[in-house]
Amino acid sequence: MDLEDFEHGLELHSTRTSHNQGQIPPEKALRLLDETWYIQAARRARWMDLIGDYGGKEIFFIDGDSLIQLVFDTPSLALGRSVGDVENKKFDNSFQLLHAKFILEKYLSEFTQRDTNFEIVFFNGVRHSSIGVGGSEFSRNSRALGRKILFHHMRLNIQIPIHAFQSPRDQDWLELVSRKQPMFIMVNDGGTPVNASADRYKCTLLQRELLFELSRQGLALALLKGAEYRDSKIMTFVCESRTYVQNLEFDSALQHAVNSSRNELDEHVGYDTPLSIPATQHPLEWWSTCLPDRDLTRVFLLHAAVLPQIGVQLLARKLPKLHPKLESLLQENFLPSVFRILAQSDALSPDIDGRLFLELLSFIVQTKSTSYRQVYPSLQGTDEELRFLSNLTFDGPSLATLYSIPLYHAVPVSPSLQYQLLAFSNHVFDTALADVHVHNTSQSIADVPKSIFGMHILANDAKHWHNTRAILPVHFGGEKTKSLTEWEKRRRDKREHRAQTRLQRQAASLTGANGNMLNKITIAPVGSKAPTRANIQERKSKKTREADSKPTPLTGVQKARAKILEDKTKKTEKEATEWWEGKLKAMNHDTIEEQLKSIGFLKRNPSHKATYPSVAFEIRLYHLHLILKSWTMKPDPDVHRDDIVVKILCLLSEIKLLPVPTIPKIARKFLADVCLSIGFEVLTDTLLPNIDLSPESCAFKPIKLVSKNASLYPFMTIRLSPVEWQLEHFGEYMDRSMDSAPDTRVSFSPDRWQREVLDAIDENESLLALAPTSAGKTFISFYAMEKVLRESDNGILVYVAPTKALVNQIAAEVYGRFSKNYSGNQTILAVYTRDTRVGDLQRAQILITVPEMLGILILSPTMAQNWTSRVKRIILDEIHSIGQEQGGADFSLIGTINSGLSATVGSPEQFNKWLESVQKAHCFSHVYIHHPHRYSHLRKYFFLPSPERSSFTSLSKHEISKRLTFLHPLSLLSDNSNSLPVDMALESRDCLSLYRTLRSHSLLEDDDLSPDVFFKSRGLLCQKDILEYETALKNAFVPVMAHDPNLMKKIISSLTPKVLSCDEVDIPPSADEFKESLLELVCDLHKLNNLPAILFSLDRTNCEIMAKLLVERLERAETDWKQSDRSWKVKLAEVESWRKMDKVRSAQRQKEMKQKKDDDAPREDTSSHAWQATFNEEDPLADFSFAGRQSSIEELERVIQELSGPMLQTSDWAIRALRRGIAVHHAGTLALGINAPARTSVFCGDSPYLTALMYRQCAGRAGRRGFDLLGNVVFYGLPYSRVQRLVLSRLPALGDSFPLTSTFILRLFNLLQGSNYADFAVKSVKSVMNLPRISHRSDMGRDQVLHHVRFSIEYLRRAGLLNHEGKPVNLFGIASHLYHTEPSNFAFVHLLESGVIHKICGQPSSVEAEKSLLILLCHLFGRRYIPRNYSQPEVIAKLQKIYPSLLILPPLPSNIGAQLQHHNKDILNMFSSYALSYAAEHQSSLGIDNVLPLSNGPLVNAVHSESPFIDHLNKTKITPTARSVFAATSGLDDHFTSIHDLVSTVRKGIHLHEHAIPSMQGFVDHSALSNLMKPEHELNAYIFDFYSHGQLSTLAEANGIRRGDVWYELQEFHLTLKIIQTSLQELLIQLSLARNKEVKDANELLNLEAEDNHEDDVSEGDEDGIEGFKRPPKTSSNDWKYAYLLPACSLVLGLY
Repeated sequence: MDLEDFEHGLELHSTRTSHNQGQIPPEKALRLLDETWYIQAARRARWMDLIGDYGGKEIFFIDGDSLIQLVFDTPSLALGRSVGDVENKKFDNSFQLLHAKFILEKYLSEFTQRDTNFEIVFFNGVRHSSIGVGGSEFSRNSRALGRKILFHHMRLNIQIPIHAFQSPRDQDWLELVSRKQPMFIMVNDGGTPVNASADRYKCTLLQRELLFELSRQGLALALLKGAEYRDSKIMTFVCESRTYVQNLEFDSALQHAVNSSRNELDEHVGYDTPLSIPATQHPLEWWSTCLPDRDLTRVFLLHAAVLPQIGVQLLARKLPKLHPKLESLLQENFLPSVFRILAQSDALSPDIDGRLFLELLSFIVQTKSTSYRQVYPSLQGTDEELRFLSNLTFDGPSLATLYSIPLYHAVPVSPSLQYQLLAFSNHVFDTALADVHVHNTSQSIADVPKSIFGMHILANDAKHWHNTRAILPVHFGGEKTKSLTEWEKRRRDKREHRAQTRLQRQAASLTGANGNMLNKITIAPVGSKAPTRANIQERKSKKTREADSKPTPLTGVQKARAKILEDKTKKTEKEATEWWEGKLKAMNHDTIEEQLKSIGFLKRNPSHKATYPSVAFEIRLYHLHLILKSWTMKPDPDVHRDDIVVKILCLLSEIKLLPVPTIPKIARKFLADVCLSIGFEVLTDTLLPNIDLSPESCAFKPIKLVSKNASLYPFMTIRLSPVEWQLEHFGEYMDRSMDSAPDTRVSFSPDRWQREVLDAIDENESLLALAPTSAGKTFISFYAMEKVLRESDNGILVYVAPTKALVNQIAAEVYGRFSKNYSGNQTILAVYTRDTRVGDLQRAQILITVPEMLGILILSPTMAQNWTSRVKRIILDEIHSIGQEQGGADFSLIGTINSGLSATVGSPEQFNKWLESVQKAHCFSHVYIHHPHRYSHLRKYFFLPSPERSSFTSLSKHEISKRLTFLHPLSLLSDNSNSLPVDMALESRDCLSLYRTLRSHSLLEDDDLSPDVFFKSRGLLCQKDILEYETALKNAFVPVMAHDPNLMKKIISSLTPKVLSCDEVDIPPSADEFKESLLELVCDLHKLNNLPAILFSLDRTNCEIMAKLLVERLERAETDWKQSDRSWKVKLAEVESWRKMDKVRSAQRQKEMKQKKDDDAPREDTSSHAWQATFNEEDPLADFSFAGRQSSIEELERVIQELSGPMLQTSDWAIRALRRGIAVHHAGTLALGINAPARTSVFCGDSPYLTALMYRQCAGRAGRRGFDLLGNVVFYGLPYSRVQRLVLSRLPALGDSFPLTSTFILRLFNLLQGSNYADFAVKSVKSVMNLPRISHRSDMGRDQVLHHVRFSIEYLRRAGLLNHEGKPVNLFGIASHLYHTEPSNFAFVHLLESGVIHKICGQPSSVEAEKSLLILLCHLFGRRYIPRNYSQPEVIAKLQKIYPSLLILPPLPSNIGAQLQHHNKDILNMFSSYALSYAAEHQSSLGIDNVLPLSNGPLVNAVHSESPFIDHLNKTKITPTARSVFAATSGLDDHFTSIHDLVSTVRKGIHLHEHAIPSMQGFVDHSALSNLMKPEHELNAYIFDFYSHGQLSTLAEANGIRRGDVWYELQEFHLTLKIIQTSLQELLIQLSLARNKEVKDANELLNLEAEDNHEDDVSEGDEDGIEGFKRPPKTSSNDWKYAYLLPACSLVLGLY
């Protein structure tokens, strides 16, 4: 939902056409289509993760021709290559189909290994892009045949559904879309041709027309070309369809251009290329009748017969040499004609290998063979095949005469393993790496590259990353810091006081699971004499906890104490009884309504009198009496029957649970009469307490309900059976416990799964607990915290939350729950996020933090010395969101007990299995607990916006619109559903309606599922009973889904409201319609008592717009009411009069006070008690505000005062919104476990980021335990089909990232060295090296992990970041602190060490130096792509005329590109050697590489037979070591050209992660070196543009960055600069210390006067210091100037 009008803020139309314009050329037609639609679509496209952020487990399509185009366009593939060198007569007649299949399956495996759900579709009408009509006939026909063969290969050999259509207008296609409901289609857009051929423009036009038609059909488009496969993510641009696009039509001229282009391209191809399903397979003999009868044909057929019997190892070869005339004949005549015949046939083509055919032809020419027996005498086949081959003769001598070829036996040489590793030895790593045998290792330590700083400085990672303050205090071994001034101390104390006050206030606002205020537990320090829970549990084992010893006889003292207690109890009972009788007497003269109010207050009274069992019983009994009496007095008692019976049953349930020893007989009789009167007589025994009766009377006379065993009030009797009535009306009031039982460890009766969690924590076991929101997971964290607090005074528990908001809330809860009286300086709590510090984490026992910061702490050497080893347990809340964070999972590899909590994890078993292996590697046992049921159900509604303008006068006069439509869960099933989502839950009333529907369609042959039969003798139903019934009903319904789709449709239709059966519900409202109905929706929720509500919009700006809209409409209505309402004017006049009189009264009081002689006499001031004294006409009126109770309003005023302060500068509209009960929070955190109790979650508008996971998280905020018995979920502004998809979609599996990056390994060395090889650090490193699998999705085993580590160490050595002993040196701080930016961090380090950045900073003009530096930093740390089509030169030129932005980031200078390219070659050399070394060492375990990635062959191994041709193949084959043999069929050996080439073509069994190798290729591609080869995506210059002009609106309108994302993008870059600045400052200090050996302390160094540098180091204009940092002595001019420039760039960005 685009409320800010972002998508319509750009007009670029310059090309115009009309119906009478006639024909337009394809180039102009393409420009017209782009300007009309695609440029705007590209502008709004989002670069996002298709799996985690968008599609999840949803089905999607991949365009087959787009996929095959990627395969054929692979540079290394030898298939369909055009003439290489015409002058020298060099041709490449290869047709390496195995390599093409390998590439195809590698692409598909990128999707299958991420558990995606996709199908492949072909549109024959746009096949031209994959065929490549612009090439030679040989190329065109080769690709056409390859396309056909790959199509059938996918269809027959890969278990992926595949479909073929002529065009997206085919009825079959439309039916497939309707049946499958794909979420998006991955497709190429045809690119942006510039000065291209006419055919290229035609192909692009057809491809664009395909995208347009797919978008018109409502499909989202995801670009296949340019997608990045990073860890568990697939990153690409996604462009969602829009309603206005679905209504667009081509005009006649544009349609004519499209049709003409298609016809002309078809003529160019010259024949049809059908993709038949199914296709017939014919023998070679049949094909011989289709092909021209000539010698070359017979050789070709022989090659097809030989190919299936030859192992793939023999097919790996270079291009054989043939006579130039023969090569020319093959490419220009023979092969094009053969490929054309094969491509246009409906039959399956025979196997083809171009180089095998050429090798066979070469062999026949050289040997002058005439039959297959001379070539391959041991060829096998059926009798018919051998007979055919016997007749297959060729004239080898004639061919030899015409095309003589010299005999050759060229044997390609694979690269030898001569790469020499630098010397390295570290006693911790040496043990693990002992199994890695790399023979060429230098023994010299002098081979390390020279540092530009002139020396190697050991890293000292003891300071914060964003400033130069020491992490540890002095008493823990930290550096001595500069003493604070008195002003700084006061500022620090004031800041800490504010933080504590904020915690205290937030804690006071929170409530526990039962809805009551938090009760603080005071814990005695360990060693105190006071008994603790831990002491008790030590004395009781888990097995005997509930078994107490046998009672012993009482002593005299004990008997005396018992007597005193008995007397005290009697006295209390007497006092309570008298108190109750007094209350009853006081209520005698009140009305029934007043008495009901009074009883409500008494029930909530926490005093010992009101809670005394017998009095509590009578209070509830009297409450029941009043309800019944009031009911009998109603004029229409039938109308309220069900609601009142619900109240009665709830009261009966309360009464039954009271701990009363006896009840009066008269009370028992009254309760039994109640059961009879309401129709629950059969359940009397189960509804009433089963306790002894007493002859005592009640304090009041209950209403008479029954006479002669008949009800006096028939209207009270329910109209259904008790069971059906409970299902219909009592579902949310049923007991929700699941095998609950009392447990002394907690203050409530936990369910069975909760007791299992408690046991795991008590046994110090690792834990993964999965349970829905509101199921009761929260207590896990606090029980574990209490356990740590009670067991010791220095043990630490770390709670990890995914967001800062959740961190703050948990911190407040800890503050409100626990206190501990320490004898020393320990504290309970510390909070640690990137921009917030509360408390001292060194002294705190409970640390609340975010994943990124914990990763930093766990890997911090300073903390490892005396903090990390004290960590007893890490709790990972919302673990599903933590798993996908960059660096978020690193700490899971370190040895600490982990507890993972989540409500939404798809396929959790795989992750749990890996987590268990990690914990076992650390010697911790692990427990997996999964509870699938929510405590409270979620009831779903669909709100239909009104096309008419709604009128709002006031809340009290608002009438419910009745456009809030209830959604039965099964009504959301689509017509093609064949299974039920595992988390689809049915309320009791949903079960009843499903039963009735199934019965009405005659699906229930017997009455076993009749509620009265199923629940026979069950009594009052509970949630556990409903779950059993739900399962039985689903079991009856699921077979219908599988076997009778028509009947299923009828059932769904019966459960679906008629209003949702029309097509209009699938059309989202316009922005104006959405805004118009928003207040009406909120007012409906208000009237239905379904507030508070959280309105979720996944667009930050939309959140603000909705809040402003609600406020403005409320204010406008209030103003109108005030102007027209007479009572308001009277009230204002009365107030004004009172105020005038109050001035007189005030003067009179002052006069009287002066006349008083007794200064201590009381002075009564009654003026403040009048309502006029507190009246403020500016306050929102209750009828125009959603604010809550008066107490919360008073609290709100205090918050508003804080927000209105000069520091925060909160917008006026936000303050006004708060006063009316409307708050805005757009940090994306309310979905993640925040305790913000809401009755309703509203999804406002659609968004690409509204995934199955996000939906479940947001919906789970409604109906929180202890607040509501039921949660509501409302869908507003979404198409109904989108709602169905959200509810039915499966959760994606937990995300993953490869943790063993070069930066992570560098940080491990820092952990060892900086901690002085602390035990924790050593154990952690060893455990990482010994893990069976490095991540839960990685297939990399331990042996390869060790190889990867060894060569990563080699890279770190050559980058100058590690010395020969594994000690971090020089620029380690920048590299490690920017771990989340890899490989940008290593590129930056290399450019620093190479002197490039020093040259930039050394420019004469500081302005130019600053700009050049900022452009470089943008390339490294501000990389944001622009869609290719939006970055067309014409588009950019037009935008630059309107806006001051560059839009596209200028390329890196060629010298920087060359430097990074050279570095990239070194990296490629290193990791190629890694792959070769591992493959050579583990050749036997890796086995033969003869299986394709997905189809899994198995392919024929090399045939050991006596055959001249086989011998020839053996002599001429390529024998790659690390390269896949399938890639070697195109002549590729072990010489790799790029990191991508290495990763994409490495052999089976070697698992390389492209993003785990610090490749520089991405930076090189965006440098001036690559002007001829433009990258797929240009870089957005948004940071540089903002630096230049500072206009936020321009960033949105021209740069295409949504307003709500701007701050976060700039802030991230700003923090990166701060890290660089701090790291460089620390390095300069360390360099200065090394050059000033007489100075040992950094503080002493910085207090010295800067010494004169060498003359050649001094430049005019050098500064002696910058803010907060003084230039250290003997710092070179270049080094200092660079450090000075950084804060200048950062300052500009920090202004926002």
